[in-house]
Amino acid sequence: MLSPPAAAAYSFQLLKDGTAGLAYLLKERVGDLDELLRALRETVAGRSVIDPVVVEALLAWRGRLANSPLATLTARETDVLREMAGGKTNAAVAESLSVSESAVEKYANAIFSKLGLSEEPQVHRRVAAVLAFLRESR
Repeated sequence: MLSPPAAAAYSFQLLKDGTAGLAYLLKERVGDLDELLRALRETVAGRSVIDPVVVEALLAWRGRLANSPLATLTARETDVLREMAGGKTNAAVAESLSVSESAVEKYANAIFSKLGLSEEPQVHRRVAAVLAFLRESR
């Protein structure tokens, strides 16, 4: 893949199933033909070539995630939050995940608690949770 720098979360999705035979190079950093040809030879041989800038971005992103309160969410809570980030109501989240609406409410309350979002009149907890999720998903 030859691309401009992408968000680390996007890069992770591209590489999460393995890197054998893949090259991820940044367009603006492939300055000479020999470097490009070397990358092509490596991938043909089943090895990987990943630009160091991409590797650094992935490591920084994973480090941020590990220290984030989002890392404390269960897989199902993350699913619920992802659906909420898609703009779905509790009823729509319940239908999408094949759970009851009351289960979604319980998951949402657990999410709010783990993210330290208490009930305050000036803060909409659902919006704050979704914003935290979207910030970390970049």
